[in-house]
This record gives sequence, structure tokens and C-alpha cells, in this order.
Amino acid sequence: MALLHRKELGDIKRVVVKVGSKILMPQHENEHLQRISSLVSNISQLIDDGVQVILVTSGAVSHGRLILGLTEKPKTIPLKQACAGVGQIELLNIYRRKFDRHNKHCGQILLTWDDLRNKKRYLNLRNTLHAMLENNVIPIINENDSVGVDEIKFGDNDTLGAQIAMVTDSDLFITLTDINGLYTANPKKDPDASHIPLVEEFTETLRKMADGEGTDVGTGGMVTKLNASEMCCRAGIAAIVGDGYDNELIDCINDSKLGTLFLPLRDKMPSRDRFIAFTDMPVGEIYIDSGARDAIIDEGKSLLPAGITAIEGDFSDGDTVKIICDNQLVARGIVNYPSSEITRIKGKNSEESRQILGAVRFGSVIHRNNMVILK
Repeated sequence: MALLHRKELGDIKRVVVKVGSKILMPQHENEHLQRISSLVSNISQLIDDGVQVILVTSGAVSHGRLILGLTEKPKTIPLKQACAGVGQIELLNIYRRKFDRHNKHCGQILLTWDDLRNKKRYLNLRNTLHAMLENNVIPIINENDSVGVDEIKFGDNDTLGAQIAMVTDSDLFITLTDINGLYTANPKKDPDASHIPLVEEFTETLRKMADGEGTDVGTGGMVTKLNASEMCCRAGIAAIVGDGYDNELIDCINDSKLGTLFLPLRDKMPSRDRFIAFTDMPVGEIYIDSGARDAIIDEGKSLLPAGITAIEGDFSDGDTVKIICDNQLVARGIVNYPSSEITRIKGKNSEESRQILGAVRFGSVIHRNNMVILK
């Protein structure tokens, strides 16, 4: 019998598991080691059952704090980076020893946003991860906190985990934390809050239910987990936020009481579309009228100059931009023209655009093949 039998999930072949700092933080009587042992055992069971698993782990800073004798979260970036460098070695050694007991190999990858947003490095990462999986190696991934600065940091491993799920074309992204998913309110503050076992759409009401406060150990709250889950679901990947503090990974996946399951909003996006929609950094915004929005969404049309009302940002041809209508994000796409030329031809028809520019190199500002609808 398959270990993963929750009917809403269908056939799961590849899973990304993100485990939070609270679960991994060194504790009295080494309780964290028991949880890590349980996690490793469950991952090993899934692999033996034919499921490929990628592990995205937090916990380097907290392990570094212990080794350096710090009693509270580092208050400076250099100290945090020092803790991360020291703690990463300790954490990976723990994982390696425990996977050895199950005759499993693991390997480490440390990442920043630069590694994903550079298309060549993105493809190299994708190839490396697939090669590791094909050779029965469990990738263990963390943010490269020792070198990260604000411009290249993910900021939280929930976002990193969602990105890895998309890079690897996974079927399920699961976040293990110290609570069994999403509630109608913060259950630590509101005793009347009710657990939400299943989410089929993402609404403003749903987003308001999430609490953005992190812990004294980690960096994210339920908001980051909800955002990461929505990112995956919009890319066609299921997501679960489950209680890995008191429960085992496989139980969190199968038991609706132990987590919140977020169902995909569409079939899986092609890899190139996922990159445009969720990974590449938008460097500008194009605002369009309702007619252009309807043509893009309902008719599958390209974006023409006539439908553009305004632009923001300084960008070049080949850059990725957001497409916005009535203050709502409609799509992302790769522009055929720089912002300086779009400014001159916005609102113009093809003949007027030709007269203004002297020649029209492309029939559209963003071709439909280079656009991903996000509405």
C-alpha cells in the first residue's frame, strides 16, 4: 500500500519538504534530535516507496548560536552570518549521520536569489538537483545566509522551498512547522479559532486569517507559508502546511487534522512559464486598460501598445515586467521594447507606433508566448 494515500493528492512522485527552525532548534534533553530522527525516517520511507524527496532546512543559525554560546537571536547581520556558517556544518552532520542509518546519501546546496534569477544558473541548479535525485542522493538545501545581503536574500525558507518545488517540477510542497496549518484566526491569541483543513482558492479573507508574526527562532509566520503555498498552487503544485513539531511527516500529509492542504489552481505550468511568473525579478510595471486585459485573459492575445495606459520603471527589451489593470496584477511577461520606447507608443495603434519609432520591430509589446496570466 502506498504511504501517501490522501485521495485529493493523486499520484505523488516528487516532494519538497521544508522544515522550520522551531522544529530543529537545539533543546533540553536533545528533543530536536528525536524530531530530526523522525523526519529522516519518514523521508527514507517515502524514498523506499518510490517518492523522490528534496529537503529544504532551516536551523543553521540556531545551531550556530548554541555552539557560539549565544542565548538570543543575533542582532547584527555579521553575527547572524557567522552563526549560519558555524551551524550549517553541525546541522548537515546531524542529517548525514541519521541518513547513514537508513543507508541514504545526502548532499548540500546553499542558495541565494541570484542563483535562481540568473537563467544560466537556474538551469544549472535544475540539472544538478535532477542528477542528485537520479543518483539516489537527497538534496538538502538552505539559504546561503553567510554571504546573503538584502538584495539577494530569500528572507525566509518558505519562499525558498516553494521556488525549489517549481525548479524541480515537484508534485507536492510541504511546510513543517509547530502548528497544524491555517486557522480562521491566530489560535495562540483566539481560543475560538477553527482549523481549516482544505483550501481550494486564495481570497483576501483567507489572507487576513494568516498572522505575520514569526517566532524568536525563525523568520516567517503563517503569512509567508500562505504566500509560498499560493505560489505553488498557481504553478500547479499542491501544498501542505502541517505540524511537524508533534507529528510525523507522513501523518501530516495524510491526516487532514494535522495540516492544511492547498489544492493546485491549475494544471502544472511549463518550466519556462514558472520562471517568468514566479522566479525572474520584474523590473517594471505596465498598466493596461480593461479592453487589453480582456483580450489577454479571455482571448489569449498579445499586449499591443494601444492597450497600455502607463508604465513604471526603467527597463530594457528582454526584461520581465508586471502587467496591471485596475490595481490588480494580471500577468507577467517579457517585453519586446525598452521602457523609453513604450512610453512613446503607449495608447497608439500600429500605424501610429510605426510613425513614432520609424520602424516596428515587433507587432506587440509583449507576445502571448512570453506572457503568463496570473489573474
